[in-house]
Amino acid sequence: MHDMIHDMDLWLTTKTKEKKKKVVVKERARMLESRDFAEWKDAQMISLWDIDRISLFDCSVVGPKVPSFPNLETLFLRRSSMDEIPSGFLEKMPMVRVLNLSYNYRLGMYREVHQLVNLEYLNMSFTSINAWSVGGLKKLRCLILNFTHLKEIDQTLISGLSSLQLLSMHGSSHHQPELRLFDQIREDNILCGGKKALLEELESLEYINEISIILPSDISVRKLLSSYKLQSCIRKLHLQCCNNMISLELPPSCVQAMVHLETLQISGCNDLKDVKINTKDKGKQGFIPRYSMVLPKFCKLHEVHIICCSKLLNLTWLIYAPCLQSLAVSNCESMEELIGGSDRVVEENYGLFSRLTTLQLENLPKMKRICNWVSPFSSLKMIYVHSCENLRKIPFDSNTGKNSLKKIQAEQSWWDGLQWEDEAIQQRFNSFFMPSKYMDLYQVLGYGY
Repeated sequence: MHDMIHDMDLWLTTKTKEKKKKVVVKERARMLESRDFAEWKDAQMISLWDIDRISLFDCSVVGPKVPSFPNLETLFLRRSSMDEIPSGFLEKMPMVRVLNLSYNYRLGMYREVHQLVNLEYLNMSFTSINAWSVGGLKKLRCLILNFTHLKEIDQTLISGLSSLQLLSMHGSSHHQPELRLFDQIREDNILCGGKKALLEELESLEYINEISIILPSDISVRKLLSSYKLQSCIRKLHLQCCNNMISLELPPSCVQAMVHLETLQISGCNDLKDVKINTKDKGKQGFIPRYSMVLPKFCKLHEVHIICCSKLLNLTWLIYAPCLQSLAVSNCESMEELIGGSDRVVEENYGLFSRLTTLQLENLPKMKRICNWVSPFSSLKMIYVHSCENLRKIPFDSNTGKNSLKKIQAEQSWWDGLQWEDEAIQQRFNSFFMPSKYMDLYQVLGYGY
């Protein structure tokens, strides 16, 4: 919608005159003043984009006069250059249920949020917030804090959000040395100690059903794997710099519990050697009967990024992710193959790579093969390869990507050195090849962390 509206007000009206001026959208203004807001006093929804400054005080009257919005239920204030919101702004919005302050890159914590006792949705993604100390939001159901630099959450604040259903902190990150320093300084910060305390707070919430989070320690990973409730809530999971985590072994009960897992990223886990799905469930957690012959699957996992895991040898566990659409592997110096073994029956039964649309392989100096069988890659659209000099064969035949493939992007020298079973197959794929120089992996993916 905002691409269609430039530097103008858009009023959405109903058929009756009494219900006019319910929604206002304004874009690209250097400053909004009190008189602008006075015209919107009856609005139920206000959406402001690319606003440089807000001035709430009317100089034409004696004393400051902050406009009031008694009917406002939804406020979007996004992509502004403000580093703070004027004091008193939210006090005049007692009925606001939806507040979106995302993409205000300079904006820090806005403590007056606690005055919005009816608030149900709060989004502060892509802001400069580094601490969360707002309590009392008993009706808040959705809290989104993606891509911030959040380092501090006061103890019990999360458990105090008694109606919370969704928490998303995906993309929020900080340096490990900084974390360890915080562990020593603030024991009441639930982000310390590898976020184990945060997981415990979330686990205590009655209505929580969706979590997207970064876990920076093997302690927090173990906590996740011990809780069926947390596993069933996970949507996006990033394991980051989990030192001392040598092996990640998941029982079938855990895999089946993570029915909503959509995105998995593992990065900077330099001690990690393997990820295993243990199909021989010992029945410790009791969620899968021992006599069950149904093998576990990540039913919704469609995006996997593996980055800077220097000891990781392969990603054979991906046979349990039949819906995988995007796979990116970068800077894993020890990895020799993506999928180990040669059991094609597994590949056929699980439909491995059948939905894969994008494959990115970067800086894998020991990589020799993707898999040991030719795969149709029936949905593959793009493959990007860089600095994988030992990858001399790719598992393609004349049917690979037959109706889907659009581009193969790699170094010319790598392409020229590939070994093909049949010259006709090589000729077919030549038309898709596009020589390229180095591109950062996230540039290929289209976003960054």
